[in-house]
Order: sequence, then structure tokens, then C-alpha cells
Amino acid sequence: MFKYTVKRLLQSLVTVLLIVSAVFLMLRLLPTDYFFTEEQLIKLTKEQQEELLRANGYLDPPFVQLGNFYKNFVKTEHKAHYFDSANLVDESTFEISFLNAKDAAAVKPEHLEFARTEGVTDEYPLVKATAVTLSTDPEKPNTVVVSTDSPVLKKVGYTLTCDAHTATFTVRKEGKAVQLKDEKTNDRKDYFLNMRVWLNFGNSHRVQTGVPVVEIISSKILVSLRIGLAALLIALVIGVTLGIMQARYKDGIFDAAGQGFTIFINAVPSLVTYFLVMIIGSRLVGLPIQYTITDPKSAILPMIALSMGSIASYMLWMRRYMVDELNKDYIRLAKLKGMSTTQVMFRHVMKNAFLPLAQYLPYSVLLTVGGSVLVEKVFGVPGLGNLLPDAIAKYDTNLVQAIVSLYASLGILGMFFGDVLMVILDPRISLTGKGGNR
Repeated sequence: MFKYTVKRLLQSLVTVLLIVSAVFLMLRLLPTDYFFTEEQLIKLTKEQQEELLRANGYLDPPFVQLGNFYKNFVKTEHKAHYFDSANLVDESTFEISFLNAKDAAAVKPEHLEFARTEGVTDEYPLVKATAVTLSTDPEKPNTVVVSTDSPVLKKVGYTLTCDAHTATFTVRKEGKAVQLKDEKTNDRKDYFLNMRVWLNFGNSHRVQTGVPVVEIISSKILVSLRIGLAALLIALVIGVTLGIMQARYKDGIFDAAGQGFTIFINAVPSLVTYFLVMIIGSRLVGLPIQYTITDPKSAILPMIALSMGSIASYMLWMRRYMVDELNKDYIRLAKLKGMSTTQVMFRHVMKNAFLPLAQYLPYSVLLTVGGSVLVEKVFGVPGLGNLLPDAIAKYDTNLVQAIVSLYASLGILGMFFGDVLMVILDPRISLTGKGGNR
């Protein structure tokens, strides 16, 4: 099992790298105009555009660009978990923002001191806080106003210390807040636990100009994930249950109705099904049509619409696998031994019939992150499903690269976890044995 896991993970890594590389090289074949916004194309001269392209490495040979991409692919940074920013109000008054309002409220004058980064000297004396008060600005609940005992020099690096916490910053001018960087504590474990590591796909050129594509994707993922997981849960509970009932009452009215529903869902275009869900849900039940973050009820129709196809699929395959199991010899033997039909169904048939479906469960769970293009478009869900078409339409190459890489990684990992789940559910399956290995 261990050898198989290592082998599959390495294969998956190589596959993802090949996909990422292929997509990167294909996107670099596009015209260089797509690395600029519409405004930049109008305002910048051809010479200025060429200078920017050269400075960013977009004029280098494609494989050189690919090498530079992988060189800067993984970025690490210690994310401050105590301070946030510093703002010089006047020459002896600071505004210090914290990430937590409780930390801001607990600060006393004796807790704070400022020192020049290179060290305390006569020229750069230690600056101490003489008074600390919470900001009265309602938009700054995590901010304290700090009065100091001596003027603070501008364009000089300072280290802010508050008990065990430290952060460095440089004041440029009054009224311009600066982020507090490289916070460290005396606790190494605490420091590394707050280290942030992420994949660097660059910034968006057109969808959200200048914003890192990882931030754009992460802001959309949670919306798609919530709706997708809820829809998957609905589909599993309803689809598997109805599939079992169809197999239990095969060739009856219930089975015929279930097959009719499955045929309808598979034959009718998804867009028509979604509009039917929208009309029935809004007119008969009074549910909101368009999704809004503030109204939990607005997520019900997108969940139902997204689960319809999966319900039909689970019904179809669960019925098929259970009917196949019911015709096997060990089921006939169990019945001859006196077991009732219900006992046979739940003790033997259902467990074995569910195994083929279980293989694709991790794949389905992971791909809920990607959302659904049609569902999100119809119901106005601000998820990840709409982001890829939007990025392609606007030729946002960095964003396209990141989303395609995400989908490829999720798909490959989903299949791997599916194999592992099969082994967990049925110990008779071996992933490394001869003759039946996968």
C-alpha cells in the first residue's frame, strides 16, 4: 500500500507538472497585447509596452519563461498574526492596527516601544509610548492611538515591540499607513505555525487588475464549495435511496417512475431543467431566484438544480449494481438459508453495490470546488464556475493558468483518493497484488 501510494503520488505530480507546463507554453503563444489592460493599451506607447514586457520577462524564449515560472512558483511569507499596520498621524503620534480587537484593547503604554532597526543610538534614541487609547473611529475597531515621548524620524526603519511580538516598518509620511512586516516571536513553533506558503501564479491582468490570482480564486472557492457539497449530499441521500427502492421493487410502478425521471433528466438539456427548478421554486414555494450572500434561502434553488443530474445518475447506477448483485449465486444461497429479502438487501447487496459508486466520491467532492458554469450563471452565484469562462473571454492568461492547474490537480487527486477509499471499504481489494492490481 505504501509503495502504491508513493508511486501514484509521484505519477500525479508529474502529470500535473506536464499539464501546467503545456498550458503555460500554449498561453505564451497568445499575442503580448493580452498582458496589458485596455487602459494601458490606449495610454502606453509601443516602446513603453515593450519595456514593460521585457522587464517582466514576457519577451524571453518560452522555455526560459517556463523556467522562471517554476523558479518563483512557491512563495513563503510569515503572515503577521498580531499586528496589521502602522500610520503616523503626526511626528509623535501613531495609529497601530492589530488583527484582533482584544489585543488592541489590552495594550498599555508600558507594553510598547519603538527602536531603529539598526539599533538604539544617541542619534536614534529609543521611542517609548506615553499614552495609548483605542481609536474613536468606528471603522477602526482594532486600532489604538499611541503618543510617544520623542519625534519619530521618517524614512528610517523601526522595530515595534509589544511584549513578545515584534514587527518592522518604515514611515514615509503622515496619513499613509504601512504594513507591519516580518513579525517574529520568541516562540519558534509559533513563528512557523504562522508561516504562509502559497503557489505563485502571478497577478491578474484583466479580470481584477493587479490582484494575485490566488486571492481571486480563494475568494470564489468557498461559495462554490458550500453549494457544491450541499448539492452532493442531497444527491447521495436521495439518489442512492431511490436507487435502492427501484431495485427492491423492480418492474413495479415506483421503478417505472424512477426510470422516467432518469430519462427525463438525461434527455432534457440542463438549462431547461434549471429554469424549471427556478420557476417551480419561485412561484410555488416563494424561494428567491437570485443568489445573495446575506440570504441563506437564496442558496436552496442552486443546490437543488445542481443536484438534479447527480440524483438521476446515482439512481441509475445504484439500481443497476443492485439488480446485478441480486442475480448472483451468493444471494440465492442466502435466501435458501432463510434470510428475508430486506436482510439480504441491507446486509449483502447494498454494501457490494455501493462500492463502484464510492470510488468516485472523493473525485466528486473535490470537484465541487470548481462549481458549475450553468448553475452559477443562471442563479447569479459568485463562485468559481463562472471565473474560467470570464478569464478566457478576457484573455487573462495568469488566471486561466491557475484555474486549469487547479482543476487538473483536483481531478487527479480525486481518482487517487477514490482507489484508497475502495481499499478501506473492502479489504478484499488490493492495489498492489499481482493479477488484480490497479
